[in-house]
Amino acid sequence: MTWEEIFLHLTGGGFDVYSMGQHEGKCTNPYIVLKSEGSRLEHSVEGQRYKLLLYYPAARYSQFAGYIDAVQGCMNGLYPHVKLVDDQQPHYLDDDVEAYTAGLYYQSPRVSKVNRL
Repeated sequence: MTWEEIFLHLTGGGFDVYSMGQHEGKCTNPYIVLKSEGSRLEHSVEGQRYKLLLYYPAARYSQFAGYIDAVQGCMNGLYPHVKLVDDQQPHYLDDDVEAYTAGLYYQSPRVSKVNRL
């Protein structure tokens, strides 16, 4: 599964999704930054990793957990092609955009084109 396919899936689910450096200004509405984290090669299977950075307005922190659950629920629609591979990252306040943020790590396995005959 590619970055673009995940992007389209999330936007189709009603989420605002950006690539790195694309969102400008303060966080007035929740949004996701979708980031490619590279890949790991193991036994001719390549695991492409993606990080979803979730941003939620600081004044509405009590609703952040529900937003995280909604994103995870949407991403479950891509299973088994994309799997959550790490625990939810801790929440922290990003003063620059006035938002709480947390990260979710996903991986998409595929047969590698490297080391093949």
